[in-house]
Amino acid sequence: MLSTEKTLSEVIEILRQRGYTEDFNLLEENISYKKGGEKVDLNDIVIDKIYRFTGQNDLDDEAILYAMRNRKDGAKGVFVNGYGTYTDSGANAVISKINVEENDNDDWTVEK
Repeated sequence: MLSTEKTLSEVIEILRQRGYTEDFNLLEENISYKKGGEKVDLNDIVIDKIYRFTGQNDLDDEAILYAMRNRKDGAKGVFVNGYGTYTDSGANAVISKINVEENDNDDWTVEK
């Protein structure tokens, strides 16, 4: 998991430029990004990056951003969850079922 000084919206924009254009949403005990709210098989989803944002002045601003992709159809997108007191336990349960293939040595928010 990476921490960054960029804002959540800045990192989302960077990820969108990298092709992460879908908005993954919690759907009961699963995730969906397809029109009509069709559930996606969690075995097909992989988390590529996890970013943690800490509220410098306000703990309500803490969040975790997941950059994920569907191995089956190639769709890439983002999922945001609260952190700490404001975390969504249902979202945590779903996220815990998804494989993480993150490489912390490659921070996509840093200019190379």
